[in-house]
Amino acid sequence: MVDRYNSALWALIFSLAMAVSAGAQTTPPPGKNPDTSSQTSTQPTPKLLSAASASSTEDPAAEGVLLDLANQRRKAAGAPPLRADEGLTVVARAHARLMVDKQQLSHQFEGEPDLMPRLRASGLQLSWVGENVASNASVERAFEALMQSPPHRQNLLDPDFNVAGMAAFWRNGQLYVVQDFARVLPEVVPASNRQK
Repeated sequence: MVDRYNSALWALIFSLAMAVSAGAQTTPPPGKNPDTSSQTSTQPTPKLLSAASASSTEDPAAEGVLLDLANQRRKAAGAPPLRADEGLTVVARAHARLMVDKQQLSHQFEGEPDLMPRLRASGLQLSWVGENVASNASVERAFEALMQSPPHRQNLLDPDFNVAGMAAFWRNGQLYVVQDFARVLPEVVPASNRQK
């Protein structure tokens, strides 16, 4: 239950954050009827000011917290847990570094591949991908802001996703977050290679 103080605080945070956006992007698998309202969406995410250093710092502990929080919410929603994938994490970190360098949230910067080719660079056989990006003053606030946004929550709780790569970088007191989600296809072994 949200009390009146929390409601007023969130209203203030959202009003201060209108210049910042977070995005949720999803690429539907073949044969799945896409809901165009959730494929690419921009929602405001709280952005708080803080007095921290101007250099950027990767935060692997925050990445672990993001995955743990996602799996807690997935369990409560009846969705299977996400497995961390190192290849997706590398790809998510590369995109997060671009966001930090530009101090801007985006799913694709000039010269960067679209989401599906970018995630396939991880070496995985993927059929369904999604991405959340956000910026906030803490990992918990970033996660809660994403959960309060329907397209972001949809990506976080989508039972079709089975792997994820999380990235978290600090700059100027802001945590830049990239959550890359995917459905990994099972490896197909040709009949000629199977042992009998």
